[in-house]
Order: sequence, then structure tokens, then C-alpha cells
Amino acid sequence: MSPGPASSQIPIDEPALLAQQRSFTNLRFSQGFEPGFQRYLHDKMCNRVWVVAFSCVSFMLLFVWIDLTYLPAYLNRYTVSVRLVVLTIVCITLWYANRPNKIAPRRAFAAAWLSYVLSGLMVAMIIVVSRIADIGVQVTHDGLYLVLLSGFFLLGLPMRYAVTGSWGIVLAYLWAEYMIGSPRSLIIASGLFLVCFNLIGSLGAYIYEYMMRGAYLNERLLVAARARAERESQSKTRFLATASHDLRQPLHAMSLFIQHLDERVIDPPLRLTVKRLADSTQLLQAMLNSLLDISRLSVGMVRPQLRAFNLRPWLLRLLAGLEASAEQRGVRMHLVCPHHSAVYSDPLLLERLIRNFLNNALLHAQATEVRIEVVRVEQRVRLSVVDNGCGLSAAEQEQVFEEFTQLNNPARTLEKGVGLGLSICRQLMHLLEYPSGLISAPGQGSQFWIEVPVADWTEELKSAPEHQQTTLLGNVVVIENDLINQEAMETLLREWGCTVRCYQTPEQALENILPGSVDLLVSDYRLEGSMDGISLVRTLRERGLHTGATLLITADTSEEVVEAARLTDIELIYKPVLPARLRRMIQQLLAD
Repeated sequence: MSPGPASSQIPIDEPALLAQQRSFTNLRFSQGFEPGFQRYLHDKMCNRVWVVAFSCVSFMLLFVWIDLTYLPAYLNRYTVSVRLVVLTIVCITLWYANRPNKIAPRRAFAAAWLSYVLSGLMVAMIIVVSRIADIGVQVTHDGLYLVLLSGFFLLGLPMRYAVTGSWGIVLAYLWAEYMIGSPRSLIIASGLFLVCFNLIGSLGAYIYEYMMRGAYLNERLLVAARARAERESQSKTRFLATASHDLRQPLHAMSLFIQHLDERVIDPPLRLTVKRLADSTQLLQAMLNSLLDISRLSVGMVRPQLRAFNLRPWLLRLLAGLEASAEQRGVRMHLVCPHHSAVYSDPLLLERLIRNFLNNALLHAQATEVRIEVVRVEQRVRLSVVDNGCGLSAAEQEQVFEEFTQLNNPARTLEKGVGLGLSICRQLMHLLEYPSGLISAPGQGSQFWIEVPVADWTEELKSAPEHQQTTLLGNVVVIENDLINQEAMETLLREWGCTVRCYQTPEQALENILPGSVDLLVSDYRLEGSMDGISLVRTLRERGLHTGATLLITADTSEEVVEAARLTDIELIYKPVLPARLRRMIQQLLAD
């Protein structure tokens, strides 16, 4: 029987492990756990084999030298021969016993026990023979102490093996002394010392195995806790994937229907109502994104995609997206950034980080001015979001990064978010491993800063002008299994001027799409049947039914989908998508 790893033999059962922990004073686990512990103890014994072998060989050779030096020739020829024979047996048994996963622990312990007992009997024999020969040199039983010491503490044997071997050696020695007629006083004195030494050693062996059993259970409990944490993490990941997809679907349809209403309603009071509805939907979308982001960051689902990019135009675009919110609150925004600045980072994650700092300043700082400052610090670029608002005390600076914390929003009004913005920033800073800090004092504003690795600035081509809000012309095929989302997409595309055909399954699309009849294919990722959206696009291209522009709209935010879309050369956007962004994307794809 070849013993395998303990982890593959013992079920990870935390209650059973805890029950073992409360009842192993008798040095015996239940049948399900004892074999695993024996393998564990065998591994520990194998870890010290080189120390044991070196000590054994060194002491044996030392005693061989002593025999040759102090014993007469007629005697040392026997003692040296015995020592060398025993040394050979010990080396063989050490090699045999210390092979984890190749020999059963019980056989390994028996072999190590045999070498231990033979060493002890050899020392006892040498002592007795020296007494019989009357060599004139006093031979004591100190050598036995060394052997017993190694058996109790150095070899790493289980307590039962160490104790039986040690007592067997001592009793054999005392019996030999008695048989050769040694003085009773010598036998009693030797027996007293050796018995006391064995009692202490037996207690030490018990304590050693007791501690080893405790360490083994603690390691198994740690493995069990890690396995449970991994299961919970996987369960949370599955929940996030499901929640991300299922909650984004209706929000996507709501956004499209609201855009359709906004383009059709003329009456001012009704338009105001539609605007309020759109604002509420965007707020709900922002809250959902924050909750999903903090959860995805906490379980390690986000991986940075690092690249070099110029900083000033990137920050200008970021500020432009917040101008309307700043004007509504009467806040002036400024950018202080050298023209030739560039960083090496993940632009999407860094944008989320800076945007959350800016939103925090706009919503909670009670400031009239917010600015972004960019300063070179050695091989990094320090990005600071500075406001002239109410500032934070030392205690508030400790709280501000906690989840669902809003210091100046006791009524928890939703217009100020849900209190996750700075918590997401903390998670992102840990993920990106950026130095960061907060400088603030009551009444003196706040400065949130991070330091990003510097990169070489490169000349950028001038971007093309924004597409005008003109009528969209083209034949668009929509493949969407959710009927509500399909209706919303079809309604909005027709309103923009497109000719639209919709299919619910990949099979319907493959049966009805004719070569050259489609200008743009818009598909969901998760579809009914055996194909997903990417597989459908690949099949259409293989059959020559559609080789043009393709847009994948999905609520699945996994990295696998992103990579598959990139390799298939498919444009990808996530639900719920803002109608304005959807229009720009479709207009660009139809124009290409």
C-alpha cells in the first residue's frame, strides 16, 4: 500500500476535526483521521533525517576512535566490528524508513525503532563487555543517555515506539549487568538514574506527540477553512455574475424605453417627468454599478490592464464628463497638469479612481472649487484632487474610506450616492499598489492623492470630430432572446432611422440572414440554444452570411468574454448602456 498525501485521504470536515481536537489526550484519533496523522508524523520524521544521520554517524565514529584508543587490541577488534555492523544497519534502516509516499508509516516507524534499539543494545553490550574484561578504564553508561536522548527527542518517533524501545534498552542493560554479577549497588544506582531518565523522556515523548497532533489538527482546520473560504468565494462570484447579468437586463431596457419617450414627448411637463425618470434610472444604474464593483473587487475578479497613455487629454475628457454636475452645484473645476505628462496604468481603473475622488468632492465637500493637480515625484506622477470645502477631522479621515459611510448625509438621500465611492477607491489603490494619502483639516478643504508610475509622453493624432445627431441609415439585425430588451432596442433603432430585423435565437438568424443583407449585427452574448453571441458571429463569418461590423451588447462582465470578443474582432459594450453612447457606437460602425 502506497500512502498518498494526507489531503487526498482525509475528508475536510470541520466539526469532526474540532471533535478530535477535544479528545486526543490518549494519543489516538478516530479511524478516519489516524492514518493521515501517521503520514504527517512520518513526513516530519523524514524532514530531520539528515540531522539524525549526521549525529548517528558522528557519534558512532567517535566511539570507534575511543575504542581504538583506550581498549586493548583483543577487545576493540570486537567492539569496533560490532559498532560498524550496527552503523551499517542504522544507515540502511534510516534510508528505508525516510522515504515519504513510498513506504507505509507503520513500516517506517518499525524500521527506525529497530535501528534505535540495536544502537542501544550495542552500547549496553560494550559497557558489559568492558566490565567483564576489566580493562582498567572506567566505562560508564553515559553512552546510553545519548542513545535514549536521540530516541525520545531526535528521531521523531511516535510516543509508543520511543517508550517501548527506550524501556527495552534499559531493562536489557540492567538484566545484563545482573547476569555478569555486577555489584548490587552499581545496578541500583544505574537503574535509578536510567529509570528516572526514562520517565522524563517518556513524558517528553508524550508531550511531543500531543503537540504534533495539535499542530496536525490546526493545519487540517486551516485547510478546511481555506476550502470553505474558496467555496464561499466561488459562490459569491457566481452570485455576482448572476446578479450582474439579471439586474442589468431590465435596466438596459428601461434606459432605451426612456430615451424613446424623451425623443417622442413634446409637452414640457411630460418632458420634465421623463427627465426625472431618466435621472432616477441613471442613479439606480450608478448604485448597482457601485455595489457590483465593490463586490467584484473584494473577491479578486478585477485584473489591471496596464498601458502607457498621455495624462492631460485623458484628464480633460474626464473633467468634461463632470462639468454639468459641477455647474449644477455651483462648483468651479480646474486642471493643473504639465502638457507632456504620461503615466503607465490601467486607464479604466484609474479613471474610476479619479472620478470617485471628484464625485466625493462635488457631493460631500461643500466646496466652491475643485481642481486636479499633477506633479512629478521622482519616477512617479502624483495626481491630487483638491477642494476648498469643509475638510475632515482626524477621526473622519479614518471613517471616510469605510463602506456605506456618508459623513454629511444623515438622511441618506440617494442623490449623494450610497457611500461606496471612496471604499471602491481604497480597493482600487490596493489592487494597483499605488502610494496614496489624504491631507485635510476642518475648514481647510481636502486633498486626496495617489502616485502613478511615469511613462514616456507620445504625440497624439487629433481626434476626429464628434458625429452629428443625424438620421442613422442602414440595415441592422438584432439578436436578443429577452423580448423586452429586443423590443426596446428595435423601437429605438427605428426611431433613429435604421431598418431593423429581430431574431430571438441563433438558429433563426442563421436561417434568415442572407449574404450582404446586413450592415450591422447587434447581438446579446447569452442566447437561447447551443450558441452564444460570439459563437454565432463566428458561424456567420464562416458561412459568409455576415462579415461586416458587429456589436456585442452584454451584461456579462467576465474577462473571458472580453478576451473572446477581442480575438473575434467584435465591438463590446455592457448593459445597461447609455442611449447616447449606443447611438455614437452604432453611427461609427455604420460609417466604417
